[in-house]
Amino acid sequence: MDELMTELRHLGLSDKESAVYLASLELGPAAVQDISHKSKINRATTYVMIEALSARGLMSTFVRGKKRFYVPENPDRLVSILRMQQKELEEKEHEFQKALPLLLALYNAEGAKPQIRYVEGFEGLKTVHQTFEKLEGEYMQILPLDDAMSAPELEADRPRHVSALLAERTAHRILAITDKYRPADLPDVGIGEMRMIPASEFPMHGEIVIRGNHVFLFSYRSAVLSVVIVSKEIADAVRVLFELAWKGAQEFPSKKNA
Repeated sequence: MDELMTELRHLGLSDKESAVYLASLELGPAAVQDISHKSKINRATTYVMIEALSARGLMSTFVRGKKRFYVPENPDRLVSILRMQQKELEEKEHEFQKALPLLLALYNAEGAKPQIRYVEGFEGLKTVHQTFEKLEGEYMQILPLDDAMSAPELEADRPRHVSALLAERTAHRILAITDKYRPADLPDVGIGEMRMIPASEFPMHGEIVIRGNHVFLFSYRSAVLSVVIVSKEIADAVRVLFELAWKGAQEFPSKKNA
């Protein structure tokens, strides 16, 4: 019996709820005083426990003559409760994953130790995009266009991501690495400038974005990989390298002339 009590506690039942339910299983349809006696719980508390178990779908009631009886539901119902708890846990985990990058960004934000987050796959990429969208200020981007435009994972999240960037109207500068795309081929992401780096001369296959104290690294070729580094010193260093590349890059013609 102690083992059964333990298992019921794992499902979220209290000790008294477990005692009343186990007593009901043994008795079958029974009056409250019989359940109270069997479970060794006072009558008033037994009523409360029966109500709690009924709310979980584990007990029901009926009237025979002038007497009310309480009957336990089939123990198979416990499996349904377990599955429901698993589903709720999965939903909570999914919601928490959305907030986790922001929590990680806040963690030790003022310390000297850089914060690094590494994720794989489309869901991880989407989460990192959402982290980026919540930041403020200008961003700088080195973008391997030939890889980015052919990545199905980017295509799947592009409408939502572009819409978020447009809503922000954030200033940006983009160094586009490509031999075959023109500005007119690219989505409008708001107020910004773009310069071109020939992919044939600089065959780079990783994307780099700097915004605030964050550096975002992406790779799309063999697998979708996303890395977020939170460090003022590192972000400033990458920003200087971007400025050097920006000065040496060729300006794109405007979209009107493209």
